[in-house]
Amino acid sequence: MSDRHPELDAEQAYLDFAYECLDESRKRASRLTSNYAPAAGGTTQARHERESIVESVLVRLSQLNLGDRSLVFGRIDPTDTGERFYIGRLGVWNSEQDPVVVDWRAPVAEPFYRATGREPMNIERRRHFATRARTLLGIDDELFGELAQTAPTPQVRGQGALIAAIEASRTGRLGDIVATIQGEQDEIIRAPMPGVLLVQGGPGTGKTVVALHRAAYLLYTYRFP
Repeated sequence: MSDRHPELDAEQAYLDFAYECLDESRKRASRLTSNYAPAAGGTTQARHERESIVESVLVRLSQLNLGDRSLVFGRIDPTDTGERFYIGRLGVWNSEQDPVVVDWRAPVAEPFYRATGREPMNIERRRHFATRARTLLGIDDELFGELAQTAPTPQVRGQGALIAAIEASRTGRLGDIVATIQGEQDEIIRAPMPGVLLVQGGPGTGKTVVALHRAAYLLYTYRFP
């Protein structure tokens, strides 16, 4: 990613907008907790309902506090639709409730992890973002299908984000691989819930991290009874 990508500024503007929507969601969640928390009167049922609402809002508020983690780490462009889906750590919507960022666990995000040259999963582009906090540092593109065939200078791209993650300094905590999940790992993470899933591998191969992301995926997918 030594060359400056021609769409860097445009993508930075989109990321800025996504963060604005995230900040607004955080403000709304904070206002909700303020509105419900002081109300202590009413029936027992009403109090339980308020407590349930506040608990749900507090959970959402904790999810919205990303700290120094990046919100958006990629984009996929479905073939022949003109749509673009930005993939990130959690779903973010604008004031009209249109999706701005798609949660990585959502079905529409699956091609970001699973698409290959032989099985492009109906996408023509997979874009990886290298970011630091809210700043976009670089872009890597992987092209599929006709778009790949007509590219002026075909290259093997898309490994920059993965290499950056591998070379990043270690913190002593379990790694957050959500931006660099590979196809084989994603297959385990998104495996159907029924039955027992056995994950085998040598020391340091990421079994625990993959298992934690699978748990996050199952909680997201089956969060409603």
